[in-house]
Parts: sequence; C-alpha cells; structure tokens
Amino acid sequence: MVAGAGPVSEAEVRAPYPFRAYAWQQSLWQSLEELLVQQRLPHALLLSGADGLGKERFAKAFAARLLCHQPRDGVACGQCKSCSLLAAGTHPDLMWLTTLTDEKTGKTAKAIRVDQVRELVGFAEKSAQMGGWRVVVLSPAHLLNVQAANALLKTLEEPGRDTALMLLTSQPLSLAPTLRSRCQQRPLPIPAEADALAWLVPQVGDEQKARLLLALSRGAPLAALALREAEWFSQREPLLKDLMQLTQQRQTALVTAQRWHSLGAESLLVALLSLLDDLVVAASGAATVVKHRDLAPIIERMSAHFQPAALLRFRQGLADRQRLLAGNVQGNALIDATFSDWVALTSR
Repeated sequence: MVAGAGPVSEAEVRAPYPFRAYAWQQSLWQSLEELLVQQRLPHALLLSGADGLGKERFAKAFAARLLCHQPRDGVACGQCKSCSLLAAGTHPDLMWLTTLTDEKTGKTAKAIRVDQVRELVGFAEKSAQMGGWRVVVLSPAHLLNVQAANALLKTLEEPGRDTALMLLTSQPLSLAPTLRSRCQQRPLPIPAEADALAWLVPQVGDEQKARLLLALSRGAPLAALALREAEWFSQREPLLKDLMQLTQQRQTALVTAQRWHSLGAESLLVALLSLLDDLVVAASGAATVVKHRDLAPIIERMSAHFQPAALLRFRQGLADRQRLLAGNVQGNALIDATFSDWVALTSR
C-alpha cells in the first residue's frame, strides 16, 4: 500500500484485512459488481453516509475485489498474491489518502493538503505494477482544503487507465459542486433495524442494550458498538440526576461543573446534546418515543419543568459551544458556562 496518507496504525496492521463488505451493504455491492462485470464501472465513486455505517470497510473490500487476481463469486479470494499484499498492507497499486498525523506531537491535521493530492495524481498516472487496476481511496473527502480539491479535479475527470478512485465522506454537501459532479454518487443507506441488530446483538451480548445503542446512534451499527465503550454513555444517568438537582435548586452550578470537569468538555457536550434531544421530545408530549429508553422515567419527570422552545434554545447553545471547541477555548470554562446557563434556564 502506498503511503500517501501517513503511517498505518498498529491496530490497523494487526487487524485482518476485510475482504467482504458488511451484510447491510450487499445491495450497493451488487450494483457495483454488475457494473464492473459489464466494464461500466465509474472511474470515480463518491461513497457517502453517516459515520458508523462502514464506509471504509466497504472501500477496502471493494478495492480488494478490483485488485484480486482470482475473485470468486464477486468478492476477493483472500489468497492470491495481490490479496496477500493487501493483508500485509504493502500492495503497490493501492493508495489510501487521509489527514496526516504528526509523529512527534500526535496531532492530526484538520485538512488534506495539496501536496498529498499531488502525490495521488502522480500515483494515478502510472501503470499498475501488478497489472489490472490501480485504486485510490480518499477519506474523509470533505476535509480536502480548497487547493487540494482543485488539484484533484483533472484526475477525477481524466484518471489513468484502469484507475478507480473512491472518495468517502459523511458530509457530501461540504464538497465543492465541481468535485461532486465528477464522481458518481453512491450513498450508503442506514440498514434496516433487523439487519443492524443481527450484527450488533452478538457483539454486545444483550438485545435490549443493542437496541438502546442503535437508537442513540441513529441506526449506524458501528457507531452503536463504539458507543458502548464511550465514557459519556455510562455517565448519562448521574448527569441527568445532576441536572434535576440543579432544576430543583438543591446544588449549585459551580459545584456541579467541577464534578464534571474530569469527563471533559467534548464528551460532556455530546452527552448533553443527546439527552436534550429526548428532553425536547418529552416536553412536546411524546415521551413514549425517547431514545434513552432506560432513562425514560427521569426524562419525563424533568421535561415537565420546561417548555420545548426553552430547551431548544439551550440545545442551540450547546451546539455553539461544541463548535467553539475546535478553536483555542478552555474546556472547563465551557463546562462552567453550560451549567450556569442551565441554572438560568430553570430560573425563568
């Protein structure tokens, strides 16, 4: 694999290469397989969908299908020399482009830069070293800066012979129209609940918890599995109880804020935004459809203290603070201000 994107993580090296897409992706896979067999596969695909739907897994599996020397039943064999190189992360005809991470500081760049795209262009212009296809995967495509996006346009329009480009994104509308128009757009749909649960329940080991995780992840199975390990997920009930204590004026905003500094502003805001969605729903008289089903009684009791419009204004403030975190803003100060605003909301 050409290192046009920075180092491959240790976890990626240890993980087995995914030669097959997820079960809920089979419809999209079949449509592309038919185009490939008919020699009508678009040279540039824009694969879009929410985070947690498995876009990268799909791209890896389809790249393997293109590069495999002995595909079987429409998927890579997993055994030929090409598949062995993929599994080792050393295939010369695959480039994976993403944001760079500084090895010294550990910080990841906020954009894909033009020099990276120039490397991609040079790669795409060359002939395949092992015959057959050359494959480029660019993820996440919405992080291309303006110069990088402009540098990519000609390659998207006129790639080299037998070159396939896959651009992955969760924010397709953030891409320039000139870039989108040069790709065939293929959205990855959210799977049916039954299909998602068929995969998630064995991973979680508890159907009720799997349903909860899936609901909180807007139906994205991989996001649901990751949520199980998120610290804020296990802190939802004590957080909600602290909000209730503030509502009933049984504790101060300062004491409450200091208790939550250890969670961090990013996780706290994610948790609060998720809980506020349900509080708004419950305050609107639809408590039976809240997503935090295990906390529904507390949510319903708390929602009785507020009008939906007031909760929506508070939620907008949370979203604004979430955007501020991308800048040089002190996280604990945001936490302090958030709980102070909640107290002000309850005093109206």
